[in-house]
Amino acid sequence: MFTRSTQRSCFIIGPMKDAHLKERARLIKLAQHVIGPVLSDIGRRDGVTYTVTTPYDQIGSHIVNDVINAIDRAHIVIADLTDSNPNVFYELGIVHALGRPCIAVIEERMILLKNGRTKRQDLPFDVKAYRAHYINLDKDEYLQAQALLRPYLEKAHRESDWRKLENPVIDFYRAPLTFISPAFALAHNYYHNFVKPVVEAIIRRDGANYQYNIVTGTKAVPNPQRPEECEVLPPEKRRKLQLHVIVPVRIPLAKHNYVDKLKGQPDLYSTFVGSSGRPFGCFMRAYDGETAFALVDIPTTIRGMEDAVKRRLRGQFISYDEPEFREFEAQEIERFVVMLQTFITENDLGADFSNRVKIVLYDPDRPGDMLWLHNALVENR
Repeated sequence: MFTRSTQRSCFIIGPMKDAHLKERARLIKLAQHVIGPVLSDIGRRDGVTYTVTTPYDQIGSHIVNDVINAIDRAHIVIADLTDSNPNVFYELGIVHALGRPCIAVIEERMILLKNGRTKRQDLPFDVKAYRAHYINLDKDEYLQAQALLRPYLEKAHRESDWRKLENPVIDFYRAPLTFISPAFALAHNYYHNFVKPVVEAIIRRDGANYQYNIVTGTKAVPNPQRPEECEVLPPEKRRKLQLHVIVPVRIPLAKHNYVDKLKGQPDLYSTFVGSSGRPFGCFMRAYDGETAFALVDIPTTIRGMEDAVKRRLRGQFISYDEPEFREFEAQEIERFVVMLQTFITENDLGADFSNRVKIVLYDPDRPGDMLWLHNALVENR
């Protein structure tokens, strides 16, 4: 559902005690001869460009902050756990907490025991239950490593949904720590306080009749202020009625001063949906060649994610169009959409409920068939 960026990053963490070897340093070899070529091949096929970096590429004055920032921004993380370096496991914990797709590798080495026997280098117990792939960088077996890791890189390239990841943090909390965040809470509240009661009102019947009325404005009075000024939506318009939740990919477009511009737009009528409590306000429009109708709502609640985005910036906030702001903004919007879709899919009213609600992303840079909305929000500023 969410359109991922065509510019993606892969960050490699691992031991750095061989920095003096320069181009022969372990992480450099892993980046240039194993991960880089595979992701380049995958990206070329799918129209995506990957940048593969290591901590050696960080140029800031605080290496720990730089590494955390690189992990936070990475679409894929490679963790080289060779030699069980404590710093690497600290960084791996951050990767797990952020819910980043992570592929762990370890050098195929035999360790001499005190009794004279040898055994293969192993992982510490706390991550031993999670897959790590044995490779041979010491012997420059790059093609073998590429072949081994390609299917896992393909999977990480295709799938960003943290619900399909396995790591100790997600297994325990059932979510990355970042989802104990505004995006999760806002999606939860929006679903339970608007989406669920509105969709229930659309489908719930009392015998042959609908339990709750849905009333709308008319061409003569498209934006009435009170339900009693509206007309009751007839049954034939309710049979396929859906709720379309329009999520702008730019947070500022969800603010009230933008959403209020929808009032008075052609063929967009103010609507009130009945419930056991207060009526819910939204808009209604025809679609699919005027043969179907949808209630339309923009979740203004996502504006609450703006502060969370600003807190993640490395420097002072300057503009909503800063590349870093837009990058983090896209991540927060994606989290909101994933969680909202999860609530919709896992409802307790069955397929009739989930089939009546649709999440639609609106990108002002690529409005596509959302020109009716684009003209109201952006073009007429």
